Amino acid sequence: MKIPRLRLAALVFCIPAIFSSLSAAPPKIGVLLKGRSDFWSAMEKGALEAGAKLGADVIVKAPLSEADIAVQIQLLGAMGAQGIQALVIAPCNRDTLAGPVAALAARGVKVVVVDSPLAGADTAPFVGTNQLAAGEAAGRLLAGLVQENDEVSILRFSQTSVAAQQRETGAMGALRAAHPHLVVHDDIYSSSESGVEAERCVLLLDKYPATRAILASSTQGTMAMLKLLEARKSAGSITFVGFGFNLNPAVAAALSDGTMRGWVAQLPRDVGYKGVETALALLAGQKVNAPVSTDIVVITKDNLADPRVQALLAN
Repeated sequence: MKIPRLRLAALVFCIPAIFSSLSAAPPKIGVLLKGRSDFWSAMEKGALEAGAKLGADVIVKAPLSEADIAVQIQLLGAMGAQGIQALVIAPCNRDTLAGPVAALAARGVKVVVVDSPLAGADTAPFVGTNQLAAGEAAGRLLAGLVQENDEVSILRFSQTSVAAQQRETGAMGALRAAHPHLVVHDDIYSSSESGVEAERCVLLLDKYPATRAILASSTQGTMAMLKLLEARKSAGSITFVGFGFNLNPAVAAALSDGTMRGWVAQLPRDVGYKGVETALALLAGQKVNAPVSTDIVVITKDNLADPRVQALLAN
């Protein structure tokens, strides 16, 4: 079965003889990510792969947690001191990181923003998932699985995550378009604080016991809710759709047995690769048609066995 994909904007450039106008030494590119979870590790792999393939010296740094905004700023300063020529950054906070990044750009460092927007970086290319469109895809999927009189709960992520907010907005819009009178609860956040997700999932089910369908807008929330639904043996009685990246064995099993009905997967490795590729294009003086949007893959039981979906297990 054909894999549903959203192909958005395309990156229109190539990098032939990219270093012809640069010094003999490979360009030094700093990649500053938000954290060290599996999502960011996958993005790091893509960035390092691009560096190795395209001949760049790629330095990857990240704070321990996405909440470590001050640490990310410190790491940014350290990268500047290392003499990077380009910066690929996934900002922990769109406003707080704006000033430090602008200061680095004023020194001639080329800037590429990935995953989440950065305030004041209107001229910097953006590389990442179209989160609004991803949310709409999840909302349409869930809308086809519920009835007008069902109660639906959205397990949100964090009040400071712009990407998650865009996913939630897209999902809500698609749900409302299909079912204008649907009862939707959206006041519970799984939180970006590690270890809190499980109790927030319990809170959602206890507060809204009539919930017939759940959409979790983050990987952390999705995995925590999946564990709870399995523990309560709620497969089939609650329709569950989640967001994440690539594919993991637990989600594959849940899709197979019906505990989950859909998994909307980002491809962070592609984001990392294209982030470095875009930075090299800027250093070579090439024009970049931004935003550079990467695919998402909507995975259900119907396309789970597709070889291209199964290949995501190894990423």
